[in-house]
Amino acid sequence: MNSDRPQLIGLPTRIRLIEPLGSGSSCTVWRARDTHSGRDFAIKLLPIRAGDALAAERLQREARALSRLSQVEGAISLHQVGVAADGTAWLLLDFAPGGSLRDCIQARAEETALPLSLPLSLPLPRPLPLPGPPTAPMPRTETLAASLYLTLAEAHSAGVIHGDISPANILFGQSGQPLLADFGMASLLGGGDGTLGVVGFTPAYAAPERFRGAPPDQASDVFALAATLWHWEFSQPHGISLAEVRSHDSEMSATHRDWMLGALSELPTERPDARMIADSLNSRLPLHKGNRWRWKYPRRDVE
Repeated sequence: MNSDRPQLIGLPTRIRLIEPLGSGSSCTVWRARDTHSGRDFAIKLLPIRAGDALAAERLQREARALSRLSQVEGAISLHQVGVAADGTAWLLLDFAPGGSLRDCIQARAEETALPLSLPLSLPLPRPLPLPGPPTAPMPRTETLAASLYLTLAEAHSAGVIHGDISPANILFGQSGQPLLADFGMASLLGGGDGTLGVVGFTPAYAAPERFRGAPPDQASDVFALAATLWHWEFSQPHGISLAEVRSHDSEMSATHRDWMLGALSELPTERPDARMIADSLNSRLPLHKGNRWRWKYPRRDVE
């Protein structure tokens, strides 16, 4: 990852880039700090070359989607957007110090993996925990689902289809609250945006109809979130086979069966909408009923 600090024209001078957090095929994310308030932010950088209409559209869609979700507490917040003279577009976003659900899944896999090459008579080395919330105990899947489906329902009410929900796109804020992020593949309903345009998705979590060329919609978002939570619950990506889901029936609680099997139905018309799932789950979780996320990560120090 290139650690050279880019020069972002238009970024307020009080915002200083601190360190790169990660990079993907289309963007790089940096941690930045407001030198006046001490508050941390994330800056998402998207190089847009001349004639790269797809990258430009993705930036515009993400900015417009996040603008619609400015009042949704469970969505990552956008503070400013700009394009530097060299064609690098940037989004100034909330910083999520708890990392992503993908980080949590990877950390759990590392902690449970046995180094089989070591003699059994030797003590096994303790895995080094990641800094911050991802190493802390996580709540049960129903609690995560209740908060995330409520956020998804509010996004749908605002006319925003996420289009690419996966563990990498669920972040955790300062107090451990889950946040829906990365709306670069979003579709916007109303206002002339339609559901066409950017249609990429993460195959392991995509609804079956997406593989047949169907555009993203509310039902495919419901499926993708359920597949993401399936991965967290059962330590494996879901894929697209309903037979695989039903093979775990004996491992599921009654609550799991009530919402997860429906959300993972192969037919979009058989899936409940996000609001129905959120209401059902919240009715079973008194501490969260009618409220946003209130659970906090206990910090774990390195021994």
